Amino acid sequence: MSINEYNRQQKRLLQRQGTLDAEGMPAARRPEDRRTVAPPQQRSGFHPRQFLDEVVLELRKVMKPKRAELVNYATVVFFTLAFVMALVYGLDYVYSLASSQLFK
Repeated sequence: MSINEYNRQQKRLLQRQGTLDAEGMPAARRPEDRRTVAPPQQRSGFHPRQFLDEVVLELRKVMKPKRAELVNYATVVFFTLAFVMALVYGLDYVYSLASSQLFK
């Protein structure tokens, strides 16, 4: 996409972000804008305690469903499973009748 294809709103947004200069041309990057990437830290090994602490921390962020939602989801799953089971059973029965008639 060229500079001329941006609409006015996009140009203003890019100027606020510092990507475009006042004339709408790509802004030159300043050295202070560049972020330096820190080298990865050396780890001495796997620490199960740290792993479990992080798991517990992440599980606290999980939103658990309310009882009504859980009952609703379980009901939907149960009836969907019953429908698929009946469908497979019906198809199996029809195919078995057809094959028994075919191979008499």
